[in-house]
Amino acid sequence: MIHRTKVAGRILEVLQIEDNKADTALLKQVLKGAGFPVHLSSVENGEEAMSFLRQQAPYSQSPLPNVILLDLQLPRKDGLTVLTEIRREPEWARLPIIIFTSSESDLDKEWSGRLRADHFLVKPLELDHYGPLLKVLREYWLKSFRERPLA
Repeated sequence: MIHRTKVAGRILEVLQIEDNKADTALLKQVLKGAGFPVHLSSVENGEEAMSFLRQQAPYSQSPLPNVILLDLQLPRKDGLTVLTEIRREPEWARLPIIIFTSSESDLDKEWSGRLRADHFLVKPLELDHYGPLLKVLREYWLKSFRERPLA
């Protein structure tokens, strides 16, 4: 069961790398009732993801994420390639990355682990089954209070 306690404070910045607009819309709906402050930015392919992280146009004013939700099946640059590129950059090496995909392939899970993804979650088909994702995001949100002092 998901607790719906409203808590003010820091906003968890989440970058979703997802080419399916329906999945993005569903996640936005789920996050509205998360019970903690979360802001979702979305890009549709791996090349846009790298531009977003580098804050290159048109993303020069975009917030840097605290957590990335990464689909594996992406146009232009697949998710495992994006994961590899992120982990090569020293300033992003510790950025939490959650593989959030429809793939249940053991090979995808294995490679995601080898490339140092923090979590591997299969996208649920129903709103009621987003509990595991919300739990992980809440943990990262709570962790942010321990890692940086309030401004």
